Amino acid sequence: MTTFTAPSAAPSAAPSRERRVVIGGILVLAVALLTTYVVLPAATHWREREMQFERVRAQVAHLKGMEQQAGEIESAAAATEAQLAGGVRRVIHARSSALGASALQSLLQGAADASGLVVDRVDVGPDLTSEGDLTATLSAYGDIHGLAALLAQLASAPRIVTVERLTVQINPALRGAPDVLRVTVGVRAPVVME
Repeated sequence: MTTFTAPSAAPSAAPSRERRVVIGGILVLAVALLTTYVVLPAATHWREREMQFERVRAQVAHLKGMEQQAGEIESAAAATEAQLAGGVRRVIHARSSALGASALQSLLQGAADASGLVVDRVDVGPDLTSEGDLTATLSAYGDIHGLAALLAQLASAPRIVTVERLTVQINPALRGAPDVLRVTVGVRAPVVME
């Protein structure tokens, strides 16, 4: 009878080497994962935060500079406003028709407020008969003195505004107050698009 003997165990160096390769692979993988998911995002976040801080610092420096020059800026603005108010009347300049309409609406609202009229509504739109002009209709309530003041305000407004239509009615809702009038003014204003 022959006896079969089991092969002798491999030298202990082979499992040790395999174990070191596996541990080395795990370490490389761990370093790669740590770098990808922790170090790089943290560095990116840090850099973005530093850039944001730098932008805020620049804005603060700019605002401090403006604060130091506030008196000069206000004097220059007042001088320019006085020069424009004393100068010739100008057309409305705007980047778009919507901005031009807003400027005309503000002008009419301001004139009505300064005249003591209560504005019911202001409708502004493009003039279909003339390219580059805007038309507006202002409806307001007030007395005859307010109407006279409104017309004077529009005649001397810093922007060119032409009154094309004027309707004055006694307000039927306020029959007990005969001096309250409903005023509807139609105006045209040239606009230059910038």
